[in-house]
Parts: sequence; structure tokens; C-alpha cells
Amino acid sequence: MPHAENQKMGEATVNGEKPSSAFISHLTSYPVVSDSISTFKSNPYGQKSLDLADHGYATFAKPVIPYLARPFSMVSPFVAKADSLADNSLKKVDQTFPIVKEDTDKIKATAVDTAFFPLRKATEGKDYVFETYNNQYKKCGGRGLITTGKASVSTSLVVTSDVLAWISDYLGSAKDQTKEKVNEKANN
Repeated sequence: MPHAENQKMGEATVNGEKPSSAFISHLTSYPVVSDSISTFKSNPYGQKSLDLADHGYATFAKPVIPYLARPFSMVSPFVAKADSLADNSLKKVDQTFPIVKEDTDKIKATAVDTAFFPLRKATEGKDYVFETYNNQYKKCGGRGLITTGKASVSTSLVVTSDVLAWISDYLGSAKDQTKEKVNEKANN
């Protein structure tokens, strides 16, 4: 990771500044978080809120910090441990969901693709049924109510046959996988 792993939170560095936490460094190393921060900083409202927060820190918190040095030294091991646990949690997130390390545009495209998957499949199903109906209507020949009825019945039979064939293929492959697992367990 791009953050400094050899420093621990609470250790003094050059000019008495404290290193940032490993968790925050790890979190900001994700492209989506980094891009969000950049966008927030470039927005005039975001910049104004950052200026107000900085002014509030300089006015209220900075004068009090020297008085909190002793209490912080007592709490710093616990803060460092919490930081370490949080960083380890992010490492688990990296392993479980590797997409978080991808570019923001790729994450966005994947999310949109996943969100519209049901709609895309429904459209494909509708197109399949209408295409099957049109083919059956042409096979029946003629025009009128009887031809429409024949085409409707034959379409339902063809679609049902295709669905049952798909289910059979799916269950057949699942059955084969189950047999392989059982044989594997039996041999071990």
C-alpha cells in the first residue's frame, strides 16, 4: 500500500508532526475515495466548508492541543491499536472485494451494469418471446383469429420446452458437480 507501514501512530516525526494513520492512508489510496476527495476540494462549497473547518481548528483546537499532550500519550497505544485493526479490516476488504482498488470509472460502470442487469434480461426475454411468436405466426400461415391462436399456443409450447431444457441443463451440470464432490470426499 502507498501508506507508510513502518511508522506507528503517536510517534513524533520531523518538526514534531505526527504521522497520519495507516487506516486513513489506506482508505485514501482507493481511487474512488481519492477522486471523491479531489471533487469535494474542487467544488466551491466543499472548499468553503474546508476553509471553515480549518479556521475552526486554528481558533478552537490548536490552542488547546499542548494541554492534551499528556492525556494523548496515555491513550495513544489504544489509538494505534484501533488504527491497526482498522487498517487490517481494509486489507480484508481488499481481498474480499478487489474491485475497490480499480479505477473509479470501472467501479461506476460495473455498478451500472449490475443495476441494469434485470432490466436487460427482461428485455432479452421479451424479445425472445416476440421473436418466437413471429416465427410461429409465419409457420401457421394466413391471417385471422385462428392463426393468432395457433401461434400463441405453439409459442407457449416452444418457450416452455426451451425453459425446461435450460433447467435440465442447469440441474444436470449441478448433479455432475455434486457427484464429483461426493467422489472427492469419499476418496479422501
